[in-house]
Amino acid sequence: MTLLAFHGRRAAFALGLMGALVATGASAQTKVAAPPALASKGTITYCATLDNPPRANYDMSQKPIGFEVELGTEIAARMGLKVNWVQLKFVGLIPALQAQQCDALMQELFIRPERLEIIDMVPFSRTGQRIVTAKNSPLKATSLEDLSGKKMAVPNGTTIHNLANEANEKLKAAGKPEINLVVLPTTTETFHQLATGQIEVLGTTTTAASYYVGLKPDEFRVVGEPFGLILTGIGIRKGDTALVDAITKSLESIKADGTYKALVEKWSMQGSEL
Repeated sequence: MTLLAFHGRRAAFALGLMGALVATGASAQTKVAAPPALASKGTITYCATLDNPPRANYDMSQKPIGFEVELGTEIAARMGLKVNWVQLKFVGLIPALQAQQCDALMQELFIRPERLEIIDMVPFSRTGQRIVTAKNSPLKATSLEDLSGKKMAVPNGTTIHNLANEANEKLKAAGKPEINLVVLPTTTETFHQLATGQIEVLGTTTTAASYYVGLKPDEFRVVGEPFGLILTGIGIRKGDTALVDAITKSLESIKADGTYKALVEKWSMQGSEL
């Protein structure tokens, strides 16, 4: 799929979404009380990496776009709030939330037991992991352990980074060569290194794999099947029950009136929805 075709299809879905909102009067009719602290400001601040299309990234005019951007904006609108975006590296998201640099993390953040010990989370989608290589690569793999001795890029601090480290522990215990991990700040940089031949393979989410392989099918291909399907959620400071309740109610209304489904279709997120 060319970039032009992708954006053309996205524009068509945008018209459908606008029609759905007009028909339901969603933003005008469904209101949720914002927590007093946010209501007084009139704004909610989201932290996000904004480097993970089609979930969230900047367009050519440096405007945030994507499934999570529009969903987060709609959640805020139901509470009568405007949105402020703060872009951070993935590893800095939770520390920034805890330091009150933002009100919530609108991000493809996996809901894992260890995360729920330090932040609260509201589920909004699903995702998994995939291995991607160059189109002309003969690489075959059914697990991360099959990448023994290969040079593989992963975004720092992500689930695929942790899984690759676990695979290396198993390989080391078995006396086999470990995966040569190249840890990079962003998903975008992992694909750039693959495109320029600096690495042999990369690990990423199912969402990012679908987007980049779909965008450049002559350059990239997926290897094996998706693995590690998991819920993703909006991150909220531990104990902030007022915001958890408000976001949950906003999201429930968005799903109930068809807006969520329209956003899934607009951004080609089928298979990742709740």
